[in-house]
Amino acid sequence: MSKQRSPVSIVDEVRLISHAFLGVVKQIAANSIDGFNRLFTVDDRVRAQYYRERGVAHTKQGRYWQAMPLLEQVIRYWPDDEETLFHLGYSYLKTEQTREGILVLEKANQSPATATPRVSSILGMAYIQAKEYQKAVEVLRAALEKSPTNFNLNYRLGLALDHLGEYDAAIEAFQNALAIRPNELKIYQSIGFVLDQQGKHEEAVVFFKKTREMKEVLQENWDGTSTP
Repeated sequence: MSKQRSPVSIVDEVRLISHAFLGVVKQIAANSIDGFNRLFTVDDRVRAQYYRERGVAHTKQGRYWQAMPLLEQVIRYWPDDEETLFHLGYSYLKTEQTREGILVLEKANQSPATATPRVSSILGMAYIQAKEYQKAVEVLRAALEKSPTNFNLNYRLGLALDHLGEYDAAIEAFQNALAIRPNELKIYQSIGFVLDQQGKHEEAVVFFKKTREMKEVLQENWDGTSTP
């Protein structure tokens, strides 16, 4: 269910004014008249910089509803800022606003300056969430041409190909991901599921067995570290 987000909070506004005030105080000695005039205003650049820092911090801490209004303000001033586009798109996805997230991430993915592996990876994930698997494959494969050793790109490509029924290609993508992170449990499980769908049950069992063994080791390690 969509949640109505609030505008920029009064707390963030107060912090912004304090932030700007401290910056002005530092400049008064050098230029007292200019410093005095700026004391009661916050220019767009300072506001955008501050909101970006706060918005990114909120996103990283899982406070997506607080992050979005801040990052939306930043986009008005810096419409092509990769850091802002990525975190705003991610926040949309985490709050089940998939279409909004896709639109923001597509914008970022169009420019060579902002089409980074993490943007392409999260856009691919968004397409998978929206069941637009072919679009996911196209975005992820294009990104892999530039970053072939990126784990998330390979793993999400495997997921998209699996949904399309391209099982051999999916296994290849998962195996590429496994070569990057050989101890990643979810890869063994994913390969097992694909093999099972192909009717290769005996081969699938090998990967399911490996998954179970890895889970048992993780559980033993967890039990050991949690013992007083």
